[in-house]
Amino acid sequence: MSYIRSSLGANETVHYIAHFHWIRYAMAYGALIIFIILGILSYSQQYPAVVLVPPIVGLLIFLGIMLPIWTTEIGVTSQRIIYKTGFISRDTKELQLRSIEEVSMQQGVLGRILGYGRIEIYGTGEEEITLPNLDDPLELRKALQEAIGEAQHTTEPANSGAAPQRAPVE
Repeated sequence: MSYIRSSLGANETVHYIAHFHWIRYAMAYGALIIFIILGILSYSQQYPAVVLVPPIVGLLIFLGIMLPIWTTEIGVTSQRIIYKTGFISRDTKELQLRSIEEVSMQQGVLGRILGYGRIEIYGTGEEEITLPNLDDPLELRKALQEAIGEAQHTTEPANSGAAPQRAPVE
């Protein structure tokens, strides 16, 4: 079970789960394939063990790219945004939707063409969450804005405007 789903509170629902862009997967699998091919091409009868070096390097590069993908969860719920990294050592950043002041997005030219970008979320005070490059950042931003709107409409104001009733002093 994912961290986001296991950490849901009462009456809290998941609105959106973010995903990494396909370029990260292509880089990981591409490195693995290229280094396996280099290993095959480097085979010699004099040094047969050399054929293992490039695939091991390719596997290490593959794991270096894929482990952060496998161990990261980013999601918007009806009450908060959650950014979890790590597997054994877990690091989570959570921000209540009511305390979000600004959501900004950075997309370079290549990000606009291929559909990836980075989101930064600023909360009240010193709170800030900077997310890595993700697939379809506009969809994440839209889900976040919709969830913020819903959270603002479902919460009652702390003071409804009516003056508190006091008992007469005798």
